[in-house]
Amino acid sequence: MASQTQSPDRPLGTLLRLLVTYRLFIYLGGLIAIGVPLFLRRAYGTELSPGARTAIVVVSLGLMIATYIGERRVGRDHVDAETGESTESYSLRLRASIATAVVGLAIGIYVVMEVNPLTGAFFIIGAFLFAYMGYRTEREGANGV
Repeated sequence: MASQTQSPDRPLGTLLRLLVTYRLFIYLGGLIAIGVPLFLRRAYGTELSPGARTAIVVVSLGLMIATYIGERRVGRDHVDAETGESTESYSLRLRASIATAVVGLAIGIYVVMEVNPLTGAFFIIGAFLFAYMGYRTEREGANGV
């Protein structure tokens, strides 16, 4: 039985599979795109308009969120037919903490550029610690601790 996301007549399913296939490039590219205005300002003294900076952040976060939704939707369709268990290697808790950390990192970069470097640094450090906490919890769960 084919899932809705794997059906050829479902363009949304095709788009989600495409986003999931290139998710690493999308996540890293989104973070880089959010950091480009800061780089341009620091390296060349070129200032982008507030509207352009906001558009970059909104589009980047929107694409990253759509990719994560695609991971969740396509991920539900990857279930072992015999046991009924998910074939995904990471728990939902870890994926949620990583997604939250990515959003926190993007917000931190934006806050560094637009508000205050110290406040943005707190967001970035918090995002790192949140992701670390998720990995540590996953590792402890795998070791039976």
